[in-house]
Amino acid sequence: MKASKAQSIISLITCFFLILAVTICKENKFRNILPDNENETEKQSGNTGILRQADDGIQIVSTRQITKDVNGYGGNVPLEIYMKDNRIIKVVALENSETPSYFAKVRNSGLLRQWDNLSPEEALNKEVDGISGATESSAAIIQSVQKAMEYAKEHSLEETNSSFSFDWLLFLGLLAGIAVCTLIITYFSKQPKPQTMRYVLNFFNLALVIVVTALSIQPKNNQVINKEEPIMTQDNKPSVLESIHARTSIRSYLPKEVEEEKVEQLLRAAMAAPTATNKQPWAFIVIKEKEILSELGTTLPYAKMAKEAPLAIVVCGDLSKAISGAGSDYWVQDASAATENLLLAAQGLELGAVWTGVYPIKERVKEVQKILHLPEHIIPLNVVPIGYPAENPLPKDKWKPENVHYERWTEGK
Repeated sequence: MKASKAQSIISLITCFFLILAVTICKENKFRNILPDNENETEKQSGNTGILRQADDGIQIVSTRQITKDVNGYGGNVPLEIYMKDNRIIKVVALENSETPSYFAKVRNSGLLRQWDNLSPEEALNKEVDGISGATESSAAIIQSVQKAMEYAKEHSLEETNSSFSFDWLLFLGLLAGIAVCTLIITYFSKQPKPQTMRYVLNFFNLALVIVVTALSIQPKNNQVINKEEPIMTQDNKPSVLESIHARTSIRSYLPKEVEEEKVEQLLRAAMAAPTATNKQPWAFIVIKEKEILSELGTTLPYAKMAKEAPLAIVVCGDLSKAISGAGSDYWVQDASAATENLLLAAQGLELGAVWTGVYPIKERVKEVQKILHLPEHIIPLNVVPIGYPAENPLPKDKWKPENVHYERWTEGK
């Protein structure tokens, strides 16, 4: 009899904690997709996508819907503002209609970093001037940030911060439901009450275990998150087009090492370049030793900045892999394509770089081969000093329609 009572007590305790688990799982798993009011609907809806929360707790305010009437020189400039602990982490530009050269000026000016680490109140009170040469574009960005922060204040970002909440109504409802079912089954059962009680509790325990398991393995993507991808990714890498238009030669660097992860990303980007018949006739020398960097900077007339750079990558042609015969010089094109990929990757990783030529000047080729102990069949095409920029020059606008011809060459074009 005592064993029977003990089993009943254990079943009751198990049932209680399972109900507790169901309540917590339900609240945490579904609160982002079952809004309780209009404001919550607006926050989590994939249709508006104004305010959403990532798995790491970062809140993201998108201005697409709230700044449709805000236009720069070329059109609307939507943004995404990443926040944590009620502070702005970064402001990211989404795909926009702005003139690329103007927007490159905005990006290089550091305007998007003006609000870093500010609260919504501080961001609203901060006075930010427009960028000369891109005044309308930067004014649109400033106005968009202000509207986003007004929205953030009104809709309380803190509401989405909670990682734990409890639904008392669900908890009490489940307890009441089990109590009612137990009484009903006990009343109509012909079996002794203690045994019936154990059956009922065991049945509900099993049901609750199944529910808790189902909630625990629920896919994360059930949370409604706006799937629009910004022109800049979440680790703040710009898009290809933005990198192309914003890229400029950087010849001054901060005394900060380039992370190994970024070095590998640079090299992977370089090796993703097109190559004739897939010969890949290239080789890359990664240089970090100050002595070698200084020797290259002293020897090459246009690579003096290598002395201060934390890193340089020498892009070479490997003649042993080159096409034989008339196409042997295609290695120059292949290695040049790899170099351009490397430069764009550097821009995308917020690094600065500059192409300093070696080939086809024979004297420079021999000097670099000597410094780096290169064999005869490895021809250095260029030396690319790389580092975190200590300068912020504006990119040159090289767009000239007169250089474009259609179908055939036209004189005077």
